[in-house]
Amino acid sequence: MTSQPSPAQMRDQIVERLTGKTGNPDEVLDIARACASRCLPDLGIYFAETLNTAIEVELGEISICRMADLPLPADSFGAMMMAAAEISSDAMFMTLDADALTIAVSALFGADPEQKLAPINRPLSGIEVEIAGKLFDAAATIFNGSGDRSFGIRFPLDEPVVGEEIGAQVVRDGPAVKIVLELVFGESRGQLVVAFPQRVLMLMRGDALAASAPSSEWRARFNDEVMRSKLSLTAAIPIGEITLGQIAAFKKGQVLEFPEHAQSQARLTARDQVLFLCELGKLGQNYTVRIVRPFDAHEDFVEGLVSA
Repeated sequence: MTSQPSPAQMRDQIVERLTGKTGNPDEVLDIARACASRCLPDLGIYFAETLNTAIEVELGEISICRMADLPLPADSFGAMMMAAAEISSDAMFMTLDADALTIAVSALFGADPEQKLAPINRPLSGIEVEIAGKLFDAAATIFNGSGDRSFGIRFPLDEPVVGEEIGAQVVRDGPAVKIVLELVFGESRGQLVVAFPQRVLMLMRGDALAASAPSSEWRARFNDEVMRSKLSLTAAIPIGEITLGQIAAFKKGQVLEFPEHAQSQARLTARDQVLFLCELGKLGQNYTVRIVRPFDAHEDFVEGLVSA
């Protein structure tokens, strides 16, 4: 005789039908591990170049979980982010605990890694929320990937969820996989968590295992080809901020004034990546660009926060 399912079992069955079936646990974990291993070096480069060379990013636990278990506690002083994609409104979920956010803010403004940091235990300031948003944006960009295997994350992302909004955040339940990234700054450690619904991960990264470990010979050949490839360089002079209303009022033949010292602030870019700060000049009948110094992403990051 077959017993009737309990109300809790019936609820779980309904939820699974709405949110997608659970994948094979071993396969889900292997795909998540391959995805995390691919992204870890890029995350390390981002933290080293943009925040501080003393921050290390380590791969922590990768585990099966439920989406409903991912939000931070209501009294948390961390931050959360739900990233939507073309295939799902909840394609990616991220959290930064108070320790990780403390590390990011402290390292950015020159804290001593030898000193133990006290985690944030108060409502976040505007700059701290902005830093959390930039970290979420970097993680989403790196995990999103590109090409046919991209998750299709929609940018720009929403504002991070912080403070009282954390307790009010509603997350659609369903089977998920959680990737814990440990931020290490001296003796201080914090966690950046990146999670995906299993239905999204299996759909978009089902072939990750086959492509996650290229041979050293193939990598060397690929790097050699990359170094010989040609790129278009663009030198641009920043003219400062301007409103959309002012732009809409532009007329043919209108002259725009450059700010003082603008010629010494030209930026040399390739594929939207700033490489050098330059000085615009002229040699005979030709305009020239003289490289002044390499672009410092950390300095630019701080100046952007201060001027915001």
